[in-house]
Parts: sequence; C-alpha cells; structure tokens
Amino acid sequence: MATQLSLEDISSRLAAPIEEALRAAVQGEGTMHEALVYHLDAGGKRLRALVPSWVAANLGADPELALELGVAVELVHNGTLVHDDVQDGDEVRRGRPAVWTEFGLPQAINVGSWMMFAGCARALKAPVGGAVIGDLQRAVLRVIEGQALEFDLQRASDPSPARWETMARAKTGALFSVAYRMGALAAGQSPLRVDGLSAYGEALGLFFQLQDDLLDLLGDKGRGSYATDIEEGKISYPVAWAAANARPAESARLLAIVHAPRAATSRAMVDEALDLLRITGAIDASLTRLRHLASDLGDSEWAFATPGLIARVLAPLSHVI
Repeated sequence: MATQLSLEDISSRLAAPIEEALRAAVQGEGTMHEALVYHLDAGGKRLRALVPSWVAANLGADPELALELGVAVELVHNGTLVHDDVQDGDEVRRGRPAVWTEFGLPQAINVGSWMMFAGCARALKAPVGGAVIGDLQRAVLRVIEGQALEFDLQRASDPSPARWETMARAKTGALFSVAYRMGALAAGQSPLRVDGLSAYGEALGLFFQLQDDLLDLLGDKGRGSYATDIEEGKISYPVAWAAANARPAESARLLAIVHAPRAATSRAMVDEALDLLRITGAIDASLTRLRHLASDLGDSEWAFATPGLIARVLAPLSHVI
C-alpha cells in the first residue's frame, strides 16, 4: 500500500479552502449571521470537516471530491454544539462566551438550527451529494436522539455503561460514521467498504466521547473550569461505571451529587464526586476502557484511512494514559 496521507498532509492542502467555504456559508445580514461568524471565530480542530477528504485521499481519490461533504458535516457539528451549550447551560465554548450567553437563547436556537439545515443543503454541492444527503439527514436525527438519550440517562436511577454507550454511539458516533461513509462514497468504494468505514467511524465516535468524558475530569476542555459534566448533571462513562459497580453507599452519594441542581452544586461537592470516582476505581476502569478502544481501532483494517488519529486523540490525556 502506498504511503498514507497524514492529517497534516490533508490539512495543509484543504484547511484554508474549507475555512473559506465555511465563512462563505454563513455570510448574511442580521444578528443571527453575526452570531454564526462569532461561533466559527472560536475555532476548533475542524476534524469532521477534514475526515471525508482524508478518507477519500487514502482510498486513492482526489480529496477535493469530498471537500463540500466535509463542510457539510462541520456545519452540522457546529450547529449541535450551539444547541448543546444551550441545553447544558455551558457559558463558555473554546475559551470565550458561548453563543447563547453572547447573543441570547432565541438567537442561539436559530444559529444551531440554521447550521444543521445549511449543512444538509451544503452536501448537495458535492459530486456525490445526492447519494449521501439521506445518510447525513439520518445522522442528524441520530445525533438529536443521542442528545435526548443523554437527558434520559441523567434522570435514570440506574445508569450503566451499556446505556451510556447507546447514547454515545448516537450523539457522537453518528457524525463520525457519516463522515467516513461520505469519504468512501466520494472515492467510489464498494458497499462492503463503505459500510466497513462507516462502522469504524461510529466506533471512533464512541472513543472520542469517552476521551471527552475523561478530559473533563482530568484535563482541560477550554470551559474555564474542570468537571463541568458533574456540575451539569451529566452521566459520563466514569459516573455510569461507578453507578453500576461501586458499593451502594458510594454509588448513591455520587448520584446524589450529580443529580443536584447545577446552582446548588458547589465546588466542594464536585471535588467529593471526583474523589468518589477515584476511590471506586471508575477513573481507572474508564482509562482501561479507553486504552482497549484505542487498541481495537488502531488494529482495525480501516485504520489506514485516517493514520495517526488515535494517538492524536489520546495526546491530551498523555499524562494519565
């Protein structure tokens, strides 16, 4: 097999055209378009924007065939982030005020909705747009369902790793899955290869969500604080693991803290919850699960499509991995 293109290779070629396309997509008059530009100005890795082209290139196709597909996925993803901040009450996104805190809740809802619909429309600009638009729309529905499942999980008295995984495969896995699928379709691959890469993308999304859960507890997510998931009442994988495996008294206390209203959750309570996650072995179990997922993904026959990505995802947690 020929030498595969790295993320740096594909980014050096397409990052600027993708950014230009994203900016062009959100141009317009009024407060909503000002807020759209504001949100994009916060930056981000643009990984989902690059994946379709990255996959296509490593399957031997011209990566520019999938450029508009990447723009489509990135617009959808950013729309979900705006809505996510509204629903979770997060005031900071990537080190600056979130859209809803800067422009108000009504405009944030407009911004998020606009981006998701605009993303679906943008996909039709690609050569294979007609073949993938249904896949992207179904992915958007799965993301929304995943977000709803996350709220169901927050209210559950018996959260478990299995229920968390069902949520994560939808909320985070769906867009990665469709991004890999798009790249394979743009490269004219067989249905078997398209489905294989799509499944790989969903598993990668699960890996990303677990990394994100741990980064919130052990690293820096750019929100100006740590363990904000506990404050928000989210059932992250470590919390789900502890709820299912810890001693009843420890599990009950942890869930009492997580279920407490955000305004009533002090930093002392957050620190107590972190101590419980360490004492019960939930942090160690979560890190072990992350390593196993990384190993499985790295050994997969489809890893060649995005070489080096697993190590890159693990890098922010290198101090504990």
